[in-house]
Amino acid sequence: MALHPRSVVYCSPMFEVKVAPSTGEARAELESVLASTLFVRSPRLSRLLEYLCTKYLEGATEEVKEYQIGVEVLGRPPSFDPAEDAAARVEAHRLRKRLREYYETEGRTHSLRIEVPLGHYAVVFQPMTAEPAPEEKEEEIQSGQAQAPPAGTLPATVEAAGWRFNNRIAGLIILGVVLLGAAVVALGWHRGTDPTPVASKAAAPAIVSAPSVARTQSGIAATGSVRIACGRTKTHTDRGGEVWDADRDYEGGTAFEIHRQYIARAYDPRLFQTGRSGNFTYKIPLAPGVYELHLYFNESTYGPSMPAGGGEISRIFEVRANGTPILPRFDIYTDAGGSNIADVRVFKDITPGPGQVLTLSFQGMTGVSLVNAIELVPASPHRLNPIRITAQDGFYTDSTGVVWKPDRYYNGGQNASHAIEIHGTRDPDLYSRERYGHFDYAIPVDKGTYRLSLYFAEEYFGPGGTLGGQPGTRVFDVSCNGVALLREFDLLKEAGLGQAIVKTYHGLTPNGQGTLLVSFSPIHDYASLYALEVIDESN
Repeated sequence: MALHPRSVVYCSPMFEVKVAPSTGEARAELESVLASTLFVRSPRLSRLLEYLCTKYLEGATEEVKEYQIGVEVLGRPPSFDPAEDAAARVEAHRLRKRLREYYETEGRTHSLRIEVPLGHYAVVFQPMTAEPAPEEKEEEIQSGQAQAPPAGTLPATVEAAGWRFNNRIAGLIILGVVLLGAAVVALGWHRGTDPTPVASKAAAPAIVSAPSVARTQSGIAATGSVRIACGRTKTHTDRGGEVWDADRDYEGGTAFEIHRQYIARAYDPRLFQTGRSGNFTYKIPLAPGVYELHLYFNESTYGPSMPAGGGEISRIFEVRANGTPILPRFDIYTDAGGSNIADVRVFKDITPGPGQVLTLSFQGMTGVSLVNAIELVPASPHRLNPIRITAQDGFYTDSTGVVWKPDRYYNGGQNASHAIEIHGTRDPDLYSRERYGHFDYAIPVDKGTYRLSLYFAEEYFGPGGTLGGQPGTRVFDVSCNGVALLREFDLLKEAGLGQAIVKTYHGLTPNGQGTLLVSFSPIHDYASLYALEVIDESN
């Protein structure tokens, strides 16, 4: 049974009984920390701190384990394995350092201090007069031994901080609390309540949500955004928290569903598992204005490894917007580069036609036409909205208030986190997670010219890094649509360990598939990237 913060009684060496901070005091300290400059610019650490403190205030510290942090806070899937992915340990390490920094600067006059003791994930509230907990060593982060304290116990740091227990008094107090808790549980059982401990129940993955948007009765968002999951009979909330309407505003065609879990390049595979096929039309009511249109496609029928066989020219169709062809002779297989690969096409300067309705018609030529999802987002005339992607699993808001979307459009590579302090940037948290390996990003854009910025940092190799190493340990090439951007790029040689570096390129144009295909090719060890940004520079 967990101890509620109001139930814990501390005893000093002189046997003076001290009650732990009240719920109001603890909550006020948390709110003060979250409102500070150090935490406002770090939403990821803020979410983790708020989660840990909420568990403390609820008396549910026994629920705080690496798996729950990974799934409920960091957005990891239910298959998350803490033994293989050190994300929870890395973020807890970064949180300890950030809290220490806060109480050495902005919070130095406070009477209370929040700590995450070494070897634990449960927070404690300490008096500022207490000695700070020792700093964490790198091997402790990698070993994965940090856990929440067992139910009914206190973190060891409480003793180290100066609030020491007298064993006999403390034992009697804890025994009383345990007996009282047992009586409460027994009473609950007698009344028919569920006696199962919360920690034993399966934890549902938490979705890191983008800012919510109110919707009108017509289904159009108040901002004018429209998202339709074609073929679906119910609304769908994607991994980023965006709500997609059930299929609507169509004439003709047939809804379909496929049962394939993995679809390459798909941020949310479920958007590509249903669709509408045949000859059909969507007539979508729109508020006045300019939009960018995103059409989502997946070839799940044709291809050498598919039951139907075929490949190129097996399915060719035309898409028109208000009578104007926007995808003439469109072949999903050719456009995506194969079957079961998410293909997104983007178009700017889309406006509603007569009656404030956008008419999208799909007409088959060879085989039948199809579409998996339709998205319309308000935009400026003649320019696409900025595209900002971080290798993280959740949204990130930088120091200027700009929102970066979770990792998407990639093929290949792996994710990793490293407990390295990043310098040379106002947004060190943007570099909290990398994509590494042999990979590429197919960024969907419309006709025009674009600026591409690539965000790098060496957090693994070099003196003081995980495996040490010298310049030349990591070397790779970067190209866009086959044109070299970086040749034999040596991160350690150019930037050094823990130093942010941004490479920017202008005048890039999309390929025939409407993408900026940014490829990362290893020469020695693996290529690496933390974030990328695409800005429309068209006149």
